[in-house]
Amino acid sequence: MLHGLGISEQDEAVYVELLRRRRATIAEVAEALGLPEPVAASVMARLVALGLATRDGGGLHMVVPPDVGLGTMIVQRQTELQQVQGRLAQLVDVYRTGAASTVSEVEALSTPEELATWIDNIERGAKQEVLAFFRPPYVLDVDLDSSAEVPSYRYVYERAALDDPRTPAELGRFLKNGYEIRVAAELPSKMIIVDQAAVLLPMLPDQTGIHPGFLLVRGQSLVHLLVALFERVWQAATPLRLTAAGLNEGASAWDDVDVALLTYLLSGMPDKTVASRLGTSERTVHRRVQRLMKLTGTNSRMQLAWYAARSGLIAP
Repeated sequence: MLHGLGISEQDEAVYVELLRRRRATIAEVAEALGLPEPVAASVMARLVALGLATRDGGGLHMVVPPDVGLGTMIVQRQTELQQVQGRLAQLVDVYRTGAASTVSEVEALSTPEELATWIDNIERGAKQEVLAFFRPPYVLDVDLDSSAEVPSYRYVYERAALDDPRTPAELGRFLKNGYEIRVAAELPSKMIIVDQAAVLLPMLPDQTGIHPGFLLVRGQSLVHLLVALFERVWQAATPLRLTAAGLNEGASAWDDVDVALLTYLLSGMPDKTVASRLGTSERTVHRRVQRLMKLTGTNSRMQLAWYAARSGLIAP
């Protein structure tokens, strides 16, 4: 029970025996506990050194009341821990300063201020390309719709993100600005990659808050690996295009509602959710799909998707 104060089980047993007697000789304690007298003498000497007992000139040991003896030890230990905590803060500052000066390959970002600074650097410093995985729940209030002239933005949304009623408007704004957007059934993690030089990702794949923090990866080999992961997911994801611009064959028979409907279906949404997004009924969704299949001469939704891609309705 008293290990945390540096008191062993044997020390504690002798201390408890002394508490019972209030005062005793080494021989009395040794006999009561079945210990050799040299062992009992050694333990009693430790108790005296710890301030838990005293010894008179005749060899009689008196116990110090627990609230005094142990209480003093606890206060001393708390003071030591506070000193250690203060030193810990100093060492953390040394580590962070050293990491910043050497540009470490992986840096932990654990405070909102650190994250905000890095996100601001994304918006101001990106020059070539920003890649991102978006999946709920959203932890950071990140707006990557930057005014900087970055040649390429490619985002992949996890399908569950489309359940958020704010997502279609966000996608529409991005697509209007020339961003490339795709949808994947499931993403391995949230992730932001800037200029294939730095990556921000959460410490835990299913992290629901800022804690325990995020990792800033800048090591060349690690960044290369994460970029390769993005490209693999990107190739398998479904492209999104929410307008009918650029259609050639049969353009007059398609409207924006048809395009949105088909895009949602291709992303894996069930008809009930599609109907909710379009503000209509499941029956209307079925009727529209049947009309489009009849118009294109297709016999299944898969064939309809193939035709839509060939005609330019959705990105191939």
